[in-house]
Amino acid sequence: MGLLLDGLAVARTLYQARQRRDFDAAVECLDEEVLLLNVATGDVYRGHAGFLEYARGWGSALPDMAFELMKFGGTDGRLVVEYEMEGSHTGSLVTPRGHLPATGMQVQLRVCDVLEVNEGRITHIRSYFDTSTLLRELGLITGTPLHAPERRAPLELYVQDVDAHASERHKAIVQRFIQDVFNRQDPRATTDTCARTYLWHGGPLGEARGLTAYANVLAAFFIAFPDIHLEVLDMIAEDDRVVLRFIMRGTHLGDFQGIAPTMKRVIGGGTSTYRMLDNRIAEEWWQGDVLTLLQQIDAAPSTAPLSR
Repeated sequence: MGLLLDGLAVARTLYQARQRRDFDAAVECLDEEVLLLNVATGDVYRGHAGFLEYARGWGSALPDMAFELMKFGGTDGRLVVEYEMEGSHTGSLVTPRGHLPATGMQVQLRVCDVLEVNEGRITHIRSYFDTSTLLRELGLITGTPLHAPERRAPLELYVQDVDAHASERHKAIVQRFIQDVFNRQDPRATTDTCARTYLWHGGPLGEARGLTAYANVLAAFFIAFPDIHLEVLDMIAEDDRVVLRFIMRGTHLGDFQGIAPTMKRVIGGGTSTYRMLDNRIAEEWWQGDVLTLLQQIDAAPSTAPLSR
C-alpha cells in the first residue's frame, strides 16, 4: 500500500505541475530515461527533453489549457490517470511528425495515461486519446461518430511535414512567443517557446544570458509599460532564422531605466532576429528605437528640425 500511495503522490504532483505550466517541477517526477508514447499518434518521446517537448507542445498549442483530474488508480508499479484537457487552439501544435496550424477552435479532450513507477519516479507513460474527437473539435472533420473505428483518421493525415515546412513552423513558434510573452505581459510563458540557455542581445539595453535573466529583463519592462502591445508588421523565416519588423505601443506607468513614470503614451518601431534550435528560440538580436522612446517620455532632447 505504501508503494501505491507513493506512486499516486508523484503522479498527482506531475499533473498539478503541468496544470501550473511548471515544467521544471514536472520533470522532477520523472526518471531521467523516461519513455513517453503517444499511442494516439505513435509519436515517441525519450528522457526529460522529450517529455518537455511533448508537454510544451500542448501548452503552446492551447495556451489557456486547463486540466481536470478525473480518476487515479492502479497497483504498486502501474497507475492509470484519467483527466480532461480544455483550451483554445490558438497556437501551432508541434509534433515529431509535423505541426498542426492554429484553428482557433475550442478543444475539450479526455485523456487516459498509463504510468509505470519505480522508486518514486515515473519511468514510462503511455497516453491514449481519440484522434477523431480531437480532429472534429478542431473543425477538420465533421459528423464523425465517436465510436466508429472505420471513420477515425490518424492525426498525421492533417499535419504538415516538418522538414518541408520548417520556416512556417519557426514563424508559428515566434508568433506564439510574441502573443503569450509580450502581448500578455507574462515572462513565465517564455518556458513554452524558448531554450533555457536563451541569449538576448538588446543593443543599448544590454544583454541577458539564460532564460531566467531574460525573464527578469522582461519583468522590468512590463512594470514600466504594463499595457505594452507588440504588432508584427512583417515576418520572414529562412533556415534557422526568423526576422520580424514590429511596432510597440504602451503607457509609461512604471520606472524605466531609472526614469520615473510620466503617464505618457509611447510608440516605437524596431526589428528582432531569432535563432531557432530544436523547435525553440535559442537567441535574439533586438533592435528598437530607444532614442525615440526616451524622447516621448521627456528623457532625451528632441531631434525635430528647428523652424525657420
